[in-house]
Amino acid sequence: MKKIILYFDPTVNKILTENITEEGEKKLVLSSPKNFVYASEIVARVVTVDTEEQIPTRLDPGNDYYNIIDFQTIKADTGIYFDEQNQCYKSSAYGFVVFDGQKIRWLSPLTISKDKSKAYYSVYPTKTGKLPSYTDIEEALHGYKILARIEQQKIEEQLKAIELGNPRFTRILVAQGREPAHGHEEYFLPLINLSKKAGEIKSDGSIDFKEVGSIIEIKKYQDILRRVPAVKPADGYDVFGDKIFAEFLRHDGYYKGDNIEQGKEDENIFVSSIDGCVDVDGKKISVLPVAYIHGDVNYDTGNIDFDGSVHITGSVLPGFTVKARGDIIIEKNVDDAFIEAQGDITVKMGVVGKENVKLTANGKITVKYLLNAKVEAAGDIVIEDSIINSDVFSNSKISVIARQGKIIGGKATALYEIQVNVSGSPNETETLLSVGRNLFIEKELAAIHKEIAKWRNAVDETMRKLKVSFGEAVFDNPKEFISKLIPAKQKSCLLMLKELSANNKELKKMMEQSKEIQDKLKLEREPCIIIKNKAYPGTIISIKKNTKRLESPIDNVKYYEDPDEKIIRFSPAV
Repeated sequence: MKKIILYFDPTVNKILTENITEEGEKKLVLSSPKNFVYASEIVARVVTVDTEEQIPTRLDPGNDYYNIIDFQTIKADTGIYFDEQNQCYKSSAYGFVVFDGQKIRWLSPLTISKDKSKAYYSVYPTKTGKLPSYTDIEEALHGYKILARIEQQKIEEQLKAIELGNPRFTRILVAQGREPAHGHEEYFLPLINLSKKAGEIKSDGSIDFKEVGSIIEIKKYQDILRRVPAVKPADGYDVFGDKIFAEFLRHDGYYKGDNIEQGKEDENIFVSSIDGCVDVDGKKISVLPVAYIHGDVNYDTGNIDFDGSVHITGSVLPGFTVKARGDIIIEKNVDDAFIEAQGDITVKMGVVGKENVKLTANGKITVKYLLNAKVEAAGDIVIEDSIINSDVFSNSKISVIARQGKIIGGKATALYEIQVNVSGSPNETETLLSVGRNLFIEKELAAIHKEIAKWRNAVDETMRKLKVSFGEAVFDNPKEFISKLIPAKQKSCLLMLKELSANNKELKKMMEQSKEIQDKLKLEREPCIIIKNKAYPGTIISIKKNTKRLESPIDNVKYYEDPDEKIIRFSPAV
C-alpha cells in the first residue's frame, strides 16, 4: 500500500497565529517551525509498504516526519513541485508550507502591512539550519513588484544578526515607503493657565465654590501665546510606489484675537498690547479692556472681581457678586445678587431681589425695572419701566419717565430731582419720594459724629480722673500745679494731662472734618419732584426737612420748597 509522509504540520494554514497571554494581551506567534523550508527541501514523500510498521523513521536524513496519510493524488501548488524520480514533494524556494487536504501550498515569507507602507520577510532557520539569502529576498520583492526596497546592506545586516545556534522566529524589514507628512495651518498654544480653580478654601476649612477665578488679568507685554507655524503637506508613497496623499489638518489649537502682538525677542511668542483680561471665545484668545462673560454668572464663572469694565451676556444668578473698577453691563437680569461698579451699571432687563440684591455705582445706573431691590448711585438712576417696593438713592437724579414709568412702594431718594409718570397705586400703597438729601454725605457725617462722641467722652473721662485725683486747681495753671506736687504724683498727673491734650486734639480734628462735610451738604440747585401723570394717595413727598402726604389723587404736578417760607408748594409740571 502507498502512504504519504508529511514532514510538516498539516494542521496549520498560516505562518502566524494570534495568541492571548495570561495578561490578556494579543500576540502574534509562529504557527509551526517545522513548516519553514528551504529551496529544494523535501516537504513530503510517497512510499510503498506492506504495513505501516515498515515506514522508516529516518527515511530522509534530518527530516522527522510529522504525520502519515493514505496515498491520494495531491496537487503541488505554486512554489511546490513533485520530484517523479525520488517520489517526493519539494519546495522551489524558501518559505512556509501548508496542506489544505487536496494540495500542498507554499506561502511566501513576505508580508505587507495593511497600509502598504512596509514589507517584512519572515525568517526561521529551517531543519537544515539554513537562512535565506539576499537573493531569495530580492526575488520575493520582485515577484510582488515592490519598488520601495531598503538598502541591501541593511537587509544583510539584519540577516547576520539572526543567531543560527539559537533559532527564533524573526521578521526583518525589507521594504519601506514614505509616510505622508500631513500639514497644518498656523495655530497658537496658550502660555497662560486657562483652567479655573475648584473654589477657595475658607477659614473654617470649607470651600467657597463661587470663587473659581474665571477672570485672568493680564499686564501689557505679558507673554500670551506661542505660535506653531503652518506646515506644508508632503505626499508619501507605499512599498509599491503608489502615492499616499497628505492631508492639510486643522489643529485643535487656539487662534490669535484682539490686542495680541508679536513679541520683540522671539517671532513665535505673542504678547498682550494692553492691560486687560483674557477672553476665550471658542478657540479665539484675545486680551480685552473689558472682561466678557459669555453667558450667566453662575458656579461655572464664580464671582467676578475685575480691575476694569465687565460685560455679561447673560444674567447674574442668585447669591453671586460682580465687582468692577470700571463699568458693568448685564444683558439680561440680576436675580438677588450683589453688583458694584466704580463706573456705570447697565442692566438691560430687570433687577429682582429676595434677600440680598443690591446695586452700587459710583456713576450712573440704568435698569429696565426694579423689584424688591436696593440701589445706590453717585450719578443718575434711569429706570425704563418701574420701581416696585425698592429702596433707591441717587446723588443726582432719578428718572422713571417711560410710558409705563411708575414708582410703587418703597423709598426713592435723590439729591436734586425725581421724575416719574405715576407714583403710588389706587390701593394707596405708601410710596416715599424724597429730594434734597445727600445720603452719602449723611452717612459720612453720621460716622464722623460717632467719632466726635467717642473723643468727647474720652475728654470728659480724662478730666473727671484729673478732678478726682488732683482737684479743679490742676486746670488753672497745669505747669505750676505739677511743680508743686511731690515727685511720685508729678508723673501720674503729667500722663493724664498728656492724654487729655491728645484727646482734645482728636476731638478738634473730627469737628473740623464735620464742618467740611457739612459744607458739602449745600445744594447747587433747588430740588424738586415732578409727577407727569398721576400721584395716588399714599404718596409721601419729602423735600429737605419738610414732608407732605397726599390724601387725594393729583395729576401733572411739580413739588418744590418755597425758598422764603420753607414749606412744600406745587405747581403744574411743565
